[in-house]
This record gives sequence, C-alpha cells and structure tokens, in this order.
Amino acid sequence: MVKNFKQLSAKIGKYGKKRIAVAMAQDGDILLALDAAYSAGLTDATLIGDQDELEKIAHSHHMNLNHYEIIHQREETAAIQEAVRITREGHAQVIMKGLCSTAGFLHGILDKSNGLRGNRLLSHLAIFESPNYHKLLFMSDAAMNIAPDLNEKIAITQNAIDAVQALGYRKPKVAMISAVEKVNPEAMPSTADAALISKMAERGQIKNAIVDGPLAIDNALSVRANTIKGLVTPVGGDADICIVPNIETGNVFYKLLTILGNTLVAGVILGARVPVVLSSRADSENAKYLSIVAALAISSRWRSHG
Repeated sequence: MVKNFKQLSAKIGKYGKKRIAVAMAQDGDILLALDAAYSAGLTDATLIGDQDELEKIAHSHHMNLNHYEIIHQREETAAIQEAVRITREGHAQVIMKGLCSTAGFLHGILDKSNGLRGNRLLSHLAIFESPNYHKLLFMSDAAMNIAPDLNEKIAITQNAIDAVQALGYRKPKVAMISAVEKVNPEAMPSTADAALISKMAERGQIKNAIVDGPLAIDNALSVRANTIKGLVTPVGGDADICIVPNIETGNVFYKLLTILGNTLVAGVILGARVPVVLSSRADSENAKYLSIVAALAISSRWRSHG
C-alpha cells in the first residue's frame, strides 16, 4: 500500500515506461508536467496538436521535444479523434486532455463506434496527500456525476475500489459520506443510500472492500470523533476512500483541501477502457504531473470490463 505520491512514483517506475496520448497538447503546464514524468523515467508521450505552437511553448520553457512523437493537427475534433484512435489501438495506455474543450474531449471518449467507452459509468477519482492525514485519501465523485442515484453510486464506489486496488490496496476501507452517521431517509436520502451500499458490501454485492456508512466526514477521518460519539465502525478514522453523495459535496471537499489544506492532489477519470487525465485549467503544473503519475499507476492493472 502506498502512503504518499513519492512512494507511488517509485512504484510505477518499476513497471517500465508507458505512453500517454495528449489531445491538443499545446499547453505550457501540461508540457512541463509531461517533461517531469519523462525525466523521471515514467512515460513517453504522443503529442497531438499544433506543432508550431508546441515548438514555441517548448522554446519558451527551454524544453526538448525531440523525444516525443508529435502529430500535427490544428483542428480540435480531429486531434481528439486521433488521440482516442491511438489509445484504442493500444499504442497508448493513458489519454489526456490538453487545450481542448471538456465536452469535446468526453464526446470523443464516449463515442459508441470509435471511442474508449466500456461497460462502466465514467466517474472522477481525486487523490489527496494531506499533511493532516496518515496516508493517501481517495474521494469520488467531484467532477463527473452531478446527482447520482443509488445504482450510479454503486458504480462510482466499485470504480474507486478497483482503481485503489490497482495501487496495491488489498481491501480498502470505504466511507459512504453524508452529513450525519444515522439513517434518516426522509430528511436526508443520502443516508439511506449509504446504508444500502454498506449492507450490499457486507453481503458481497460490492467486492474487495470494507464499506461503512452513512458516516459524516469527521467519523470517516477522525478516531477521536468516533470515540466521542460512541460510534463503532470498521472504517471510521481510517478511511481510504470517501464516496460523496453529490457533485456539490465533492467539489467543496476537493477545493477546500487544495486551497486551504496545503494538500497535494491528483485526479483521474475512471470507467473508460484506460484511465483518463482530465485536468482543470486552474490545476497547477504539479497537480497535472501527479494526475499523470496516478493514471499511469492505475493503468497497470485497470480493467474497464469492456
């Protein structure tokens, strides 16, 4: 089990280099992040985009692009389609969004005929390294599914479990997050969903994890909170994964940790045939680098089930 991003980088360094296909790669932070991953011996890359812009950006950052494959394509849709094709044919193990629209990028991935769609729901997995927590913390879903129903929450949970297992966790502890730890289906439906998913895991319908909920975030992450409340839980105070009830909760969770919590963060989209790096324009160069590292690590054992 890896406990920080340094250990994660060291772990994937043992697998040998993999390749990332980047659609519309002419973005300075992305090129710097890729260069850091290349220099660390973690990845090669195929850059699809405007070659003139790529060379201009590389020159301004004193970067050498000679070790990358470059496919010149100025048009966004065509660049996305080419990145998807390269990945679908097995020439890249991770796909990454560059300077293109999120909607266009996801449309290319989800294309039924020529995309990277599997049989799974797409969901976002955030990974945090906080100075105030004793190991990496995973959270889903802060970026893809707005108001997931019970079945979608089940899919999001299983996606997260499988990805975390790919990083070496044998049986991760999953906290189904709500505002309270007691079931209140009328006033707070998310508590009922959490309890159902917890029971499903207990009965083996959700596999390879210890799941408990509903848990408030203090119950999930603080042993002291559980002691004070008299709550006995196999997950509380030691959660590996937090599954949030909706995108609002996840978005606030993500941004509070990154802005006020002095926390390192990475993000990966799960559910396609390969891990997808879909970073925000506001993400730092380091966040993009860590997202690349996480996607490479997950790709080593990720199975999309179709």
